[in-house]
Amino acid sequence: MANFVSGSVSELKKIWGWLTSPAAEKALQEAASFALTAAPIVEQIATLTGASPTFEKVIAAYDKFGVPAVQLAATSNPTQLGNYLLNLATTVLQKNLTPSQGPVAVNLLNTAVQLAVTAYKNGQTTVPAK
Repeated sequence: MANFVSGSVSELKKIWGWLTSPAAEKALQEAASFALTAAPIVEQIATLTGASPTFEKVIAAYDKFGVPAVQLAATSNPTQLGNYLLNLATTVLQKNLTPSQGPVAVNLLNTAVQLAVTAYKNGQTTVPAK
């Protein structure tokens, strides 16, 4: 038991060290900067799909943004619908990036969308100034 606890504490220290590292700080700052661009996309999708998205509303949102939805399987599972909406918002965000922003890792764009969704759900419905 003592070895397990000691090993667990050691692993937690490694994780904490990474979370507080300059690389993690840089990644979070980059994701936060893209969240400002993602915010209006998230607002538009939320307006289109409402508080309780249905598969039909999700498909309509994909159509509105011109994103192919052929790979989506019909579902009423809220988690799967949320994943579809995350993918939609990330795809639209990726399309809206300027060439000077270069290619951005999808995980950073997903994080930016998640930050924008969190802000939206907490009542931040306007995009703050950069």
